[in-house]
Amino acid sequence: MKFTNSCKKMKLPNEKVVDILSNVFEKINIWIQDTDEKAEAGGYIVGYQHSGTENITLEDISQPCMLDKRTRIYFGMRDPRHQFFLKKSIRKKSFYMGVWHTHPQMIPEPSSIDWNDWYDTLEVDRTGCEYIFFIIAGIKEIRVWVGDFESKKIVEIFECEKVGDLYEHWNV
Repeated sequence: MKFTNSCKKMKLPNEKVVDILSNVFEKINIWIQDTDEKAEAGGYIVGYQHSGTENITLEDISQPCMLDKRTRIYFGMRDPRHQFFLKKSIRKKSFYMGVWHTHPQMIPEPSSIDWNDWYDTLEVDRTGCEYIFFIIAGIKEIRVWVGDFESKKIVEIFECEKVGDLYEHWNV
Protein backbone atom coordinates (compact mmCIF):
# COMPACT_ATOMS: atom_id res chain seq x y z
CA MET A 1 0.00 0.00 0.00
CA LYS A 2 1.38 3.41 -0.96
CA PHE A 3 1.60 6.26 1.53
CA THR A 4 -1.24 8.72 1.36
CA ASN A 5 -2.73 11.01 3.93
CA SER A 6 -6.18 9.48 3.78
CA CYS A 7 -8.14 6.84 5.67
CA LYS A 8 -7.60 3.28 4.42
CA LYS A 9 -10.05 0.40 4.76
CA MET A 10 -8.40 -3.00 5.04
CA LYS A 11 -10.06 -6.40 5.01
CA LEU A 12 -9.57 -8.51 8.15
CA PRO A 13 -9.38 -12.32 8.17
CA ASN A 14 -12.90 -12.47 9.71
CA GLU A 15 -14.33 -10.49 6.74
CA LYS A 16 -14.74 -7.36 8.89
CA VAL A 17 -12.90 -4.11 8.15
CA VAL A 18 -10.24 -2.07 9.89
CA ASP A 19 -10.19 1.66 9.17
CA ILE A 20 -6.75 3.18 9.57
CA LEU A 21 -7.31 6.91 9.95
CA SER A 22 -5.25 9.49 8.05
CA ASN A 23 -3.80 10.75 11.34
CA VAL A 24 -1.90 7.45 11.70
CA PHE A 25 -0.33 7.77 8.24
CA GLU A 26 0.47 11.45 8.69
CA LYS A 27 2.39 10.76 11.91
CA ILE A 28 4.21 7.71 10.54
CA ASN A 29 5.20 9.66 7.42
CA ILE A 30 7.27 12.04 9.58
CA TRP A 31 9.57 9.16 10.57
CA ILE A 32 10.16 7.48 7.18
CA GLN A 33 13.82 6.49 6.81
CA ASP A 34 14.33 8.18 3.45
CA THR A 35 17.92 9.28 4.16
CA ASP A 36 20.86 7.32 5.57
CA GLU A 37 20.92 9.52 8.70
CA LYS A 38 17.43 8.61 9.85
CA ALA A 39 17.13 5.95 12.56
CA GLU A 40 14.29 3.46 12.95
CA ALA A 41 11.22 4.82 14.66
CA GLY A 42 8.16 3.23 16.20
CA GLY A 43 5.49 3.25 18.84
CA TYR A 44 2.10 1.98 19.92
CA ILE A 45 -1.11 1.96 17.88
CA VAL A 46 -4.43 2.76 19.58
CA GLY A 47 -8.02 2.41 18.44
CA TYR A 48 -11.28 0.69 19.20
CA GLN A 49 -13.77 -1.89 17.99
CA HIS A 50 -17.28 -0.77 17.01
CA SER A 51 -19.86 -2.60 19.14
CA GLY A 52 -22.48 -2.87 16.39
CA THR A 53 -20.46 -3.84 13.31
CA GLU A 54 -17.39 -5.28 15.06
CA ASN A 55 -15.29 -3.31 12.58
CA ILE A 56 -12.12 -1.76 14.00
CA THR A 57 -10.69 1.74 13.84
CA LEU A 58 -6.99 2.50 14.36
CA GLU A 59 -6.95 6.18 15.19
CA ASP A 60 -3.60 7.24 16.62
CA ILE A 61 0.01 6.25 17.33
CA SER A 62 2.66 7.13 19.85
CA GLN A 63 5.83 8.55 18.36
CA PRO A 64 9.51 8.05 19.23
CA CYS A 65 10.67 9.77 22.39
CA MET A 66 14.04 10.84 23.74
CA LEU A 67 14.70 7.73 25.87
CA ASP A 68 13.87 5.21 23.12
CA LYS A 69 16.78 3.23 21.66
CA ARG A 70 17.09 4.05 17.97
CA THR A 71 19.66 3.01 15.36
CA ARG A 72 19.45 2.67 11.60
CA ILE A 73 18.16 -0.92 11.92
CA TYR A 74 16.72 -1.10 15.44
CA PHE A 75 14.00 0.55 17.50
CA GLY A 76 13.43 -0.19 21.18
CA MET A 77 10.56 1.46 23.03
CA ARG A 78 12.16 2.53 26.32
CA ASP A 79 10.61 5.90 27.09
CA PRO A 80 7.82 5.91 29.72
CA ARG A 81 5.94 8.48 27.63
CA HIS A 82 4.63 5.61 25.48
CA GLN A 83 2.87 4.20 28.56
CA PHE A 84 1.53 7.66 29.37
CA PHE A 85 0.18 7.85 25.80
CA LEU A 86 -1.68 4.54 26.34
CA LYS A 87 -3.16 5.69 29.66
CA LYS A 88 -4.26 9.00 28.16
CA SER A 89 -5.82 7.16 25.17
CA ILE A 90 -7.87 4.88 27.43
CA ARG A 91 -9.54 7.94 28.96
CA LYS A 92 -10.68 8.76 25.40
CA LYS A 93 -11.99 5.17 24.91
CA SER A 94 -9.11 4.29 22.59
CA PHE A 95 -7.15 1.15 23.46
CA TYR A 96 -3.83 -0.53 22.72
CA MET A 97 -4.12 -2.28 19.34
CA GLY A 98 -0.52 -3.03 18.36
CA VAL A 99 2.80 -1.54 17.34
CA TRP A 100 4.36 0.18 14.36
CA HIS A 101 7.91 0.83 13.23
CA THR A 102 9.92 1.88 10.20
CA HIS A 103 12.43 0.02 8.05
CA PRO A 104 15.08 1.53 5.76
CA GLN A 105 13.72 -0.49 2.80
CA MET A 106 11.65 0.69 -0.16
CA ILE A 107 9.09 -2.06 0.49
CA PRO A 108 9.45 -3.28 4.06
CA GLU A 109 9.91 -6.94 4.93
CA PRO A 110 9.62 -8.17 8.52
CA SER A 111 12.95 -9.30 9.92
CA SER A 112 13.39 -12.52 11.89
CA ILE A 113 13.51 -10.30 14.99
CA ASP A 114 10.12 -8.82 14.01
CA TRP A 115 8.54 -12.27 13.51
CA ASN A 116 9.89 -13.57 16.83
CA ASP A 117 8.74 -10.44 18.67
CA TRP A 118 5.29 -10.61 17.05
CA TYR A 119 4.76 -14.24 18.02
CA ASP A 120 5.93 -13.49 21.58
CA THR A 121 3.51 -10.55 21.64
CA LEU A 122 0.62 -12.85 20.65
CA GLU A 123 1.32 -14.87 23.79
CA VAL A 124 1.44 -12.03 26.32
CA ASP A 125 -0.39 -8.94 25.05
CA ARG A 126 -4.10 -8.21 24.79
CA THR A 127 -5.78 -5.50 22.76
CA GLY A 128 -9.22 -3.94 22.49
CA CYS A 129 -10.26 -6.64 19.97
CA GLU A 130 -9.46 -10.19 18.78
CA TYR A 131 -6.44 -9.03 16.74
CA ILE A 132 -3.16 -7.27 17.27
CA PHE A 133 -1.82 -5.04 14.50
CA PHE A 134 1.76 -4.74 13.27
CA ILE A 135 2.59 -1.94 10.85
CA ILE A 136 5.94 -1.54 9.10
CA ALA A 137 6.57 1.59 7.07
CA GLY A 138 9.20 1.47 4.36
CA ILE A 139 10.40 4.33 2.21
CA LYS A 140 7.77 3.83 -0.52
CA GLU A 141 5.18 1.52 0.98
CA ILE A 142 3.52 0.60 4.23
CA ARG A 143 2.47 -2.94 5.08
CA VAL A 144 0.09 -4.18 7.77
CA TRP A 145 -0.11 -7.57 9.49
CA VAL A 146 -2.61 -8.85 12.04
CA GLY A 147 -2.08 -11.48 14.67
CA ASP A 148 -5.10 -13.55 15.72
CA PHE A 149 -5.07 -14.24 19.46
CA GLU A 150 -7.11 -17.43 19.11
CA SER A 151 -5.37 -19.13 16.16
CA LYS A 152 -1.94 -17.58 16.90
CA LYS A 153 -1.56 -16.89 13.17
CA ILE A 154 -0.11 -13.69 11.75
CA VAL A 155 -1.15 -12.65 8.24
CA GLU A 156 -0.69 -9.61 6.07
CA ILE A 157 -3.87 -7.69 5.32
CA PHE A 158 -4.63 -5.57 2.28
CA GLU A 159 -6.68 -2.57 1.32
CA CYS A 160 -10.30 -3.26 0.36
CA GLU A 161 -11.22 -3.07 -3.31
CA LYS A 162 -12.12 0.34 -4.69
CA VAL A 163 -14.26 1.49 -7.58
CA GLY A 164 -12.74 4.83 -8.50
CA ASP A 165 -12.15 6.62 -5.21
CA LEU A 166 -14.87 4.72 -3.34
CA TYR A 167 -14.52 1.46 -1.48
CA GLU A 168 -16.75 -1.38 -2.59
CA HIS A 169 -19.36 -2.32 -0.01
CA TRP A 170 -17.90 -4.43 2.77
CA ASN A 171 -19.29 -5.09 6.18
CA VAL A 172 -19.31 -1.37 7.00
